[in-house]
Amino acid sequence: MINVILATTRPRNSRIAKDLEDYLTVKLGNVKVTRSRFSGLLIIETETDPIVVSRVILKSPFAGTALFRVIPLIERINELNLGDLVDWVLRRVNQCSGQKLLVRCRARGRGISDSDCELKLARMLKERGINVDVRSPGCLLLIECWEQGCGVLMDKIDSIKEYALINIKQ
Repeated sequence: MINVILATTRPRNSRIAKDLEDYLTVKLGNVKVTRSRFSGLLIIETETDPIVVSRVILKSPFAGTALFRVIPLIERINELNLGDLVDWVLRRVNQCSGQKLLVRCRARGRGISDSDCELKLARMLKERGINVDVRSPGCLLLIECWEQGCGVLMDKIDSIKEYALINIKQ
């Protein structure tokens, strides 16, 4: 199974993909880093656990200087289908231990704005009894799309801060 980690960088930093791939190949073995058609978005593909890869990236010289976000996708989905995402969340909501859920969506190239995606998904989750709120969330649901598909990350915010370079204001 190929795991995906997304990383964002400065839009015109064309060399970072090759440098990061070289670094990760030395540290982890078989890794492929490609630039997306979306400016500043790198796609990292590997058979290694995405959280392990994220932790290696966070300890690298790229973190915080060339890379601004590192997102290990826990599950890859082919298409952005909000109904399917609600079902996916309902099967895994226990890992949030009843904490408020923050919904974030980057629906690149999917014909829906990020804010519309977030609002519709939040409304659908609330209708199914999930505590969704932007104030004092304890858990994050992050949907990220790129040209080859979409991926989902859902975990407690405290855990995410340990393995992902994501700025979450609480």
